[in-house]
Amino acid sequence: MTDHPDEIGEYFHQLCLLAQQILPYPSISIWLHDASKQHIVCSHALGPKTRLGRIHALSEIRQLWDDLSAGEILNIVNAQQDPRCSLRFLDEEPTDLLLAAIRSHGQQVGALVCRRPSQFEPWPEHCHAILRTFSLMAGRGLENLDSEGGKLLAYQRQQQLERIHHALSAKTGRPFFDELVTQLRLVLQAQQVWVCEAEQTPAGAFARMISESDGLNDGSSSYRYALRNAACRHVYETAEQPYLVLSEALTLPSRYCGAAHYCGVALRDNKRKVIGHLAMTFERLPDESLLQSILNLVCQRAGSELERQQAEAQLRLSAVAFETNEGLIITDPELVILRVNHAFSQITGLSAREVVGKRLGEELWPWPTDVTPQFDDAGRWEGEVNRWRREGVVYPQWETWTPVRDEEQQITHYVICFEDLSERQASARQIQSLAYFDDLTGLPNRRMLLEQVERAFIAARESEWIGALLFIDLDHFKTINDSLGHAAGDWLLQQVALRLQAELGQGDVLARLGGDEFVLLLPILSESPPLAEMQASGLGERLIEVLSMPYQYQGLDLHIAASIGVTLFPSRDQQPEDLLKQADTAMYQAKAAGRRTIKLFDAGMQRQADRRLLIHNQLRHALGNNELLLHYQPQHMVDSGELIGVEALLRWHPPGHSMISPAEFIPIAEETDLIIDIGQWVLLEACHQFVRWEEEGVRLPQLSVNVSAKQFHHQRFVEHIHEVLSATGMEPSALNLEITESVVLGNTEDAIHKMSELKQLGINFSIDDFGTGYSSLGYLKRLPVDELKIDRSFIQDIPHDVSNMAIVEAVMAMARHLGFNVTAEGVETRQQLEFLRKQNCSFYQGFLASKPLSAEHMQRYALRYLPAELPHEGTL
Repeated sequence: MTDHPDEIGEYFHQLCLLAQQILPYPSISIWLHDASKQHIVCSHALGPKTRLGRIHALSEIRQLWDDLSAGEILNIVNAQQDPRCSLRFLDEEPTDLLLAAIRSHGQQVGALVCRRPSQFEPWPEHCHAILRTFSLMAGRGLENLDSEGGKLLAYQRQQQLERIHHALSAKTGRPFFDELVTQLRLVLQAQQVWVCEAEQTPAGAFARMISESDGLNDGSSSYRYALRNAACRHVYETAEQPYLVLSEALTLPSRYCGAAHYCGVALRDNKRKVIGHLAMTFERLPDESLLQSILNLVCQRAGSELERQQAEAQLRLSAVAFETNEGLIITDPELVILRVNHAFSQITGLSAREVVGKRLGEELWPWPTDVTPQFDDAGRWEGEVNRWRREGVVYPQWETWTPVRDEEQQITHYVICFEDLSERQASARQIQSLAYFDDLTGLPNRRMLLEQVERAFIAARESEWIGALLFIDLDHFKTINDSLGHAAGDWLLQQVALRLQAELGQGDVLARLGGDEFVLLLPILSESPPLAEMQASGLGERLIEVLSMPYQYQGLDLHIAASIGVTLFPSRDQQPEDLLKQADTAMYQAKAAGRRTIKLFDAGMQRQADRRLLIHNQLRHALGNNELLLHYQPQHMVDSGELIGVEALLRWHPPGHSMISPAEFIPIAEETDLIIDIGQWVLLEACHQFVRWEEEGVRLPQLSVNVSAKQFHHQRFVEHIHEVLSATGMEPSALNLEITESVVLGNTEDAIHKMSELKQLGINFSIDDFGTGYSSLGYLKRLPVDELKIDRSFIQDIPHDVSNMAIVEAVMAMARHLGFNVTAEGVETRQQLEFLRKQNCSFYQGFLASKPLSAEHMQRYALRYLPAELPHEGTL
C-alpha cells in the first residue's frame, strides 16, 4: 500500500497486473472520477484495445453507475444489448462486463472493470469475489491519498496531465491540434477551445483557425476572423504573460455564443516570436493551478507543431529558383566559391561564411581518386559522387556542373547544382527490401523465391544436375499464436528462421511465404535422382528434428514440429512455376499422413489434389441443386434381432455422374464451413422423414444423426436443434445425436453445457467411432452420453484379429461400468455377431442386417421386420 501520489499509479498498475494474472480474461481497467465528478477517466488499463486515457460523461452511463453503487458488483452479459451501457463505452463485437465499485470513505469514486468477448453466459461467481477484493484494495489506496489532505486532488490532476500527454504523444500536424482542442475542452470543462495562427495582411491582423472543439464542431477548421476588436487581440498585446484571462466585455468570433470567461495563451516559435494563439471560453473558470499546469504542458509543443506547419507551408510556397531544395554553388572561372544557397548549408552542414572564397575541388570537396569528371563540349558534367558533410560523414549526391558564358563565349561562372541522394538511395534499398524480403524474419519472400527458383531450374536443366524444393509448414503453430498472442507467434517464427538458416548449405535459399510457411531451395544436389531424393529427405528429417526441439519463451517450453513436402527438379513436362505447387501438394499429403513427416511429390498427388478441388467447387452447389440425399441403415438388438432404430447417412449423387463416396467429400466439407450448412440440412431432412414414417404407420424407436465438430460448436447449434424439432414435430426422445471424440476434446466445457441443455429435452447422445481418437475416461464420466459406438475398424477383422477382440472386450467392460449401451458398427458376418452376443453388446448395424437404404426401401424393410424378430441370417 502507498500514500504517495507519484506511487499510487504504480500501485494501480500492479493491481491490474495481478488481476490479469488471476482472472482468465486479459482486459482489466480502472476508471476514476475526475476532479469535477462529472466524468470518469480510464487511469490504468491492461490488455487488448486498451482504453487508457478515455473519458466518459457520467450522464451517459448514469443508470449503470447507480446500479453499480447499489450492488457493488455488476455482471453484464452481451453489454451491447444492455440499455444502461453507452455504446462509446463498448467494443463493436459482443462484450461481457464485470464491474466492481471502488469506494473511498464510503463514497463511490470509480470502478474496476473486467472485459471479455461475450460468452453469452454470466461470469463465474469466483470472478465476483476476486474483482471485489481488488476493488477494495484500490479504494484503500485512494483513502490513503485522501487522508493526506490535498494528495488525492494532486493525483487527480496528475492523471489529467498524463491523460493529455498520452493522447497527444503519438500525434503530429493537424491530428495533434484536433486532439489538443478536444482534450482541453473535456478536461477543463470548457465551452469552446480553438487554435489559430496569426496572419498579417495589408488589411490588418487576422487569426485563422487550425482546429476547434465546441461539442458540435470538432476537428480541423479554416475559419478566419479579424483580431482588431476580438478578445484574442489581447493575447498578442500582452504576449509576455503566461496566459491571459478576461471576464468582461468579451468579443468572440461570430460563430461562438457568449461566454462568462475567456482564456488565451500565445504560441511561439523557437525564436520566441508569437505565431498564433490558443483560446478557450468557460462558463466557470477551472482551478488555476490545474489550468497553469496543463498550459505549461501543451503550449511549447503546440508552438513547435504550429511552427513546423508554417515551415512546411513556406517550403511548399517557395518558388524562387535559388532557394530550391537542391543545393547550389556559384563560382568564378577558377572555381572559387562566390555564393551558396540555404539548401547547401542544410545538406552539408557548412555555412556560407565558411565556404565562400574557397576553391572548389581543392579546398572544398577534392575529387575522389575514383572519379575523373569528363566535361562535354559545352563544358557540362553530371554524375554521382561521394561528398563529405561537416562532421565527416560521407554521403552520395548527384551533381550537375554548368558553365555560364558571356557574349564572347568566355566562362564567367560555374553553377553547380547538387542533390543529396541519401534518402533516395535509402528508400530504394527499403523498397528493394520490401519487394524481395520478409519484414519479420529478413528472409527472401515469395517474389524473390520465384525468381531464384526459375534461375535454379534453368541452371539445373542445362547442367543436368538435380535440385529440390522443400515446402515446410509448421505443425501446431496456430495453437501457440492463438493462446499466447501474435507477439509470441512472431518471436517463434523468427526463431524458426534462425534454426533453418543454421542448416543451410552454400547456394541454398531459404524463404518465408507468409504465416508459418517456409520454403527451402536446394539448387544442386546430385546427378543421380535417387541420390538427390535421399539427400533431400535426409535434410528434411534433420530439419524436422531441429524444429521439434523446445523453444524457451518467457519461462515456457514451446513445442512445434513441421510437415515437409519435397519435389525434385527438373523433370519431363515440369516448369519452374510448377515446383512450388508440387511441393505444397506434397506437404499437405504429409499433413494428412499424421504431420511431423516428409512426403515426396509424385503425379498421383497432383491428380488427387485436382480431384479434391473439383469436388470442393461442385459441393458448393450441391445443396442448392438438390444433389444431396439420405440413406438409412437399420440398427438391431444383438440378442433378439429387434429393429431399434436407423442411422441417417449422407449421400451425394451429382447429375450425370456416379455416386460420390462420403469418405471422399465429407472431409473436404469439414475443411470449410460447408459442413455446417450440410449438417443442418441432414438433421432437418432426417427428422422430416422420421415423422413421415410415423404418419404412415412405421414407428421406429429411434433416429440417429451424425453431427460434425464445426456444426456442434457453432454458436447457434442448440437454437437450430430447437428450430428443427419445432418445424418437424419430431419427438426429442426419439432423436439420437452422434458426435465423435474430437468434438468433446476441442472444448470440453462447451460440449458438456450444450449436451446437458439438449439432454433436458430428452435428446440422446452417442460417441461415434469410439476408440479411434483420444479416448479419455476423464471426460467420458462427465459427459451426458447414453451410448458408445465401436468403430468398424475394430469389428471387421473379428474373429481373426485377437488384438481387436481384446479392444472390444475392454470397451464393453468399461461401458458396463459406466452404464453405457454399446453399438457395434460394420458387422458383416455371423461370427462377428456371435462374438458380440457373448460380450453382451447391446446393438449392432452393418451389412449382415442390411446396407444403407433409401427412404422408400427403409420403409419396406421396417414394415417387414418391426412386427417380428429379425432372423439372424436375414439380409435385404
